[in-house]
Amino acid sequence: MEVHFATLASARKDRSLAVFAFEHGLDSDELSKLPGFLKAALGTGGYQLSKHWLVWIVYATEQGYDYDGDEYWHTFERRMPMWDRGWRPSLRAWFGKFHKTYCGLLPMGRWANFFSIIAWPITHALLPKDLQGQLARALYGLRYQLVSRLDQSPLEVGRYVARMTRGGSSRFDNFLEQEELVGRIVLGLLDQRTAEADGAILPQALARIVRDLEKARNARQWLHDTRKAVEVARMRGAARPAHADASVVRRADATPQLRRPTIRPALSLRRTGADEWTPVVELPSFHAVADLSPELGEFLKRTRCSVAGSPGVRPPGWLLNGSQMRVLDTWPPADAPVLSFATANAAMDHLLSSEGRISSGPYWLFRTGSDGRAVEVLGRLVRPGQSYVLVARADLPSLSTASPTRILCKGAAAIRIEIPAALTVAHAEELKKAGLSVAQTIRVWPVGLAARGWDGEGATEWLETECPCFAIQHDHPVAEYELRLGAGPALKVAAQAIGIPTFVRLQPMPAGNHVLSISVAKDAAADAAGTPVEGVISLAVRPPAPWVSGSIGHSGLIATSEPAEPTLDEFWEGLAQVSVLGPAGRQVTVCVELLDGSGGRIAVEQVGQLTLPLGQGAWRTAFETFERREKEPWGYLGASSGRILVDGEELGTVLIPLHRDVSPVRWIWRATNKTTLLRLIDDHDGDAPVRVSFHSFAKPLEEEHLDAEAIGTGVEPLAPGGLFVARFGDHRVSLVVGMRKVDGFGGLLVEPHFARVPRSKELALAIVHAIFSWSDARVAGALATERRARVVARLKEHFFEVMCGPNWANAERGLRMGLPVEAAVEALLQCFEKKRVFALVLARDAGKFARLADHVRQREFASLAHRYSVAPGVASKPALDLLAVLDGESRPAEAELIAIIDHLWDHQALTAGARIIQLLGRADVGHQGTTGGST
Repeated sequence: MEVHFATLASARKDRSLAVFAFEHGLDSDELSKLPGFLKAALGTGGYQLSKHWLVWIVYATEQGYDYDGDEYWHTFERRMPMWDRGWRPSLRAWFGKFHKTYCGLLPMGRWANFFSIIAWPITHALLPKDLQGQLARALYGLRYQLVSRLDQSPLEVGRYVARMTRGGSSRFDNFLEQEELVGRIVLGLLDQRTAEADGAILPQALARIVRDLEKARNARQWLHDTRKAVEVARMRGAARPAHADASVVRRADATPQLRRPTIRPALSLRRTGADEWTPVVELPSFHAVADLSPELGEFLKRTRCSVAGSPGVRPPGWLLNGSQMRVLDTWPPADAPVLSFATANAAMDHLLSSEGRISSGPYWLFRTGSDGRAVEVLGRLVRPGQSYVLVARADLPSLSTASPTRILCKGAAAIRIEIPAALTVAHAEELKKAGLSVAQTIRVWPVGLAARGWDGEGATEWLETECPCFAIQHDHPVAEYELRLGAGPALKVAAQAIGIPTFVRLQPMPAGNHVLSISVAKDAAADAAGTPVEGVISLAVRPPAPWVSGSIGHSGLIATSEPAEPTLDEFWEGLAQVSVLGPAGRQVTVCVELLDGSGGRIAVEQVGQLTLPLGQGAWRTAFETFERREKEPWGYLGASSGRILVDGEELGTVLIPLHRDVSPVRWIWRATNKTTLLRLIDDHDGDAPVRVSFHSFAKPLEEEHLDAEAIGTGVEPLAPGGLFVARFGDHRVSLVVGMRKVDGFGGLLVEPHFARVPRSKELALAIVHAIFSWSDARVAGALATERRARVVARLKEHFFEVMCGPNWANAERGLRMGLPVEAAVEALLQCFEKKRVFALVLARDAGKFARLADHVRQREFASLAHRYSVAPGVASKPALDLLAVLDGESRPAEAELIAIIDHLWDHQALTAGARIIQLLGRADVGHQGTTGGST
């Protein structure tokens, strides 16, 4: 093999072509003897692995060729039982030696960087078996586009295939990152004669891939049809170099123009009541944006986004799963894009700034339909006899034809407008003053083969291969029409008689957005002094979607869910219903796929093999069986999203997305009968590392730093638990975990303790932050809520000890521990010394103060403090503001919080007076000792 690889390397050296370990040249008999040879060598005493390093590389590569996406090392070590896992780094070193000695290919991409060992054998396997069918299908879908790229470099071909291919597995996406490798394989598969002359891949290796690929019926047919398309194109001379990228359209002046994809959001209204509307925004698929460049495609796959006016964050890749619709809780601004992404991207921001906004206000007009849906009329053009809804952010116009209606959206109001069939001059003037224009009776509509899309108001959609046809009809004297496509020359067409349409046919146009303007010259006998009527028709032209051989043009299955956009939690809790229609008696396989934050697959759970048609009753029975099966819980708990897969084989596959609004860094837990297991999920893409800390119930102010990686694999917290905090950048995610293992009843509620340190403003501020952390945290496990309540109560006591002194703390502790109320209150009053009368009035009227409205309480407290000269000339409001902060009713900025503590530090009587209202103003003052405190 050394001579063989050396010969390959020498032949390819001048052209800088890489050598693959898969090109070993061994036949099937020699390959079958390879494992036995290595097992015998391992059984020999004193055997040195490096003696046969090249053989080990070939063996590892063969395992990579058979790799099916499961655990590589598990399969490797099962087939080679005497292999020690400690030898794995040696394999990487040998591949590095192969790279240096024989110019072996160096794995590239994020996947190769992350899996630095197995990336070598899998990459050197050229095209593993589990990816062959996916590549054949991708090439079939791109067969006509690839024809014009066969003379490009392998890197350019591979890059094009990578950016235009979607819908494959995460393994296939990783394979596509090796763009030059993909290009060489594609060129070799499509033209074997050229590949043999090129010498970039050993013919025997390529022939072996083709043989394995042809064992699958669909893959064999896809490859055959793709090769046939290439051969026919070569015979006709169509396979020539592509001098322009697919996303570039040339104008008549030969200046290249970047084709701007159609990504403008569309607004509509849904009738949800007799006179009630819910606004919806529809976002088109961003496939065309991803096609503009590999960087934009990767950005869309990896980045979360949010929709203005709609709560929650959408998962990565959401915009690539077809058009999406979101209900609007708040009316989006017209001066900013509807979409925003978690991370900035200059190219995407530029596209969104010009194409990603709703239409400008101040009014938005919607034409109602019989189906209960109202679509936006971008030109604010009304027609006689039609019904409309007018939406505005501020004041609505006063119209005689309008009636009030309700829109379920903050920041917007609406009226219903009924346009009479016969408009008077007064009506027309009224509508014009409101910013609406009345349509003249010049009608333009698509005819012939139906347009792919037509909104009835001037927006159409066509294919590159179609000739758009339109009819133009008028009901008043018109001499001629003047048509102009974009900035091209005008064409005048004589108009037919009134009521008779004039037909116009255009030539096929390149993909992109085009505008057909139509102006009307009135008859000389008519109102010649009037302004000529002019309108536009927009034409969105796109390439045809490829038809896959062996399948129908659409899925033979219709799958729906209730609710229409179920969340992952709704599915897992059995709250989502799935119905599937298809040929009666056919079997479909229903699975749920769990995805991480980057869209990678975590796990797949099969719900069952079910018989069509699948109704809600059959689904409920199948789901109950699925629910009883033992499943891996961490996959569901750690998933950022998921999807239901309904696989009907040749009938097609239907995907139902399962969304989940989650933080990129989050805690998940699994409660069992005996314990609680905890795990940290880290999906954030920032450079700031995640820092993890722990605060016990017994010492809530003391911080213990933990290893984030260890927590990420799952741990069982030590009893009795405590507060776990994960910080990344300016964000914080907290969880209070309670553990069951305690010693007797005394260990059910843990008593916190605080170290004796000098009083300071810094300590007071630290205690307030600790109260925030414990109060904001979610809870999990046994007694977590009760233990947290006790910790927060003791932290508040400790805060007032720092602010008011140890004597106050002892008095407050006596009140909590069950001393007679009179004695406990007397101990509190003694802390006021010369300000005792102020405290006495507060203690007497504490219940009244507690029941007052906030602004009244502030006024009465300030009046009392002024009357008894508690803090002359000093504002008393911060003392009551502090109580609201500690109780979680307000959360001031850091600077404001520091200012409150500074203000009260030298005025203990104000702080203690506010605390008396809090302590004595409750009806349950005599029962604090039994509850553990709730202040």
